[in-house]
Amino acid sequence: MNYSALKAEYYPLLVEVISAILKEHHDEMKSIDEFNLFFHNSPNYLNELADTFTRHCEAFFLPEDEYQSFIKTSNKEAFDLGITFAETNYFTVELILQLTHSTRMCSIRNMLDALSKYRIQPSTSIIIERFFELTNTRQNSFSEGYVHKQNEMLKKQSITDPLTGLYNRRYFYNYIIKEMTKAYRTCHPITLMLIDLNNLKKINDDYGHQEGDRLLEHFSQSVTKVRSNFDSVFRFGGDEFVIIFPNCSEENAEEIGARLNNEISNFNSNVSLSYGTINLPLVEQPEKLNIDHYLKIADDRMYKYKSQHKNSIAN
Repeated sequence: MNYSALKAEYYPLLVEVISAILKEHHDEMKSIDEFNLFFHNSPNYLNELADTFTRHCEAFFLPEDEYQSFIKTSNKEAFDLGITFAETNYFTVELILQLTHSTRMCSIRNMLDALSKYRIQPSTSIIIERFFELTNTRQNSFSEGYVHKQNEMLKKQSITDPLTGLYNRRYFYNYIIKEMTKAYRTCHPITLMLIDLNNLKKINDDYGHQEGDRLLEHFSQSVTKVRSNFDSVFRFGGDEFVIIFPNCSEENAEEIGARLNNEISNFNSNVSLSYGTINLPLVEQPEKLNIDHYLKIADDRMYKYKSQHKNSIAN
């Protein structure tokens, strides 16, 4: 196959069609409010789409090995683009399908129309075959990237507290089993801490829930501040949190709790923490343990701490 000769004859024709594809695609989508907003906030979208079509037109005339390499690169690019679209939260799945269907069908109509009006001959079949292959695989890769990211975000939403970004109580029970299994295999201690954020209700009553929310958000940020690369934190209720400390003794966990208490008190002098810790047993099958039993021990110790430090706890 003489790809150079084919390119000399057909490439200018195909590139010339791109502007018509973009216009038709834009006209189809601009009647939808979500896409109007997207076009307004993403002014480079059509230029980037034109660049993609141009690169595809060049790929039609590549030698086979280079063409296959281009497909892999294009599909990876489309997958990443699907992720980016999912992260914008502009579109539902139905709207994404409309978008991909429009780009593909507009390109098919205009490309095939241009070829048929110019000259269809046996050698043109390779262009048409590659055109359909590239548009199909790119659309599929884009959709896969979008769905992958959507599923990832949905999973995160199902296991995290929306205000603080911390894990929620539902996820705790799955997570603790994994951490205890890991602790058993490595023979490293694992400690659980139950925390009560003192006076959150008073902050809400006196200053409004917005100030209470600021306090909760600061607490979530403070945990990683006092111990970097640490994310085993769970919001159990309004002012109640649980932290899992892998490879950490009760004594070390108490030290971290004290630093965390200072961080919170420095942020708001009317607030402090009460906490109780329990070193969890290293057992081969932690799923057979009653985890709530250890939470109850930590809870009892937390209330003991609260009573012992009642004079130093903000009122």
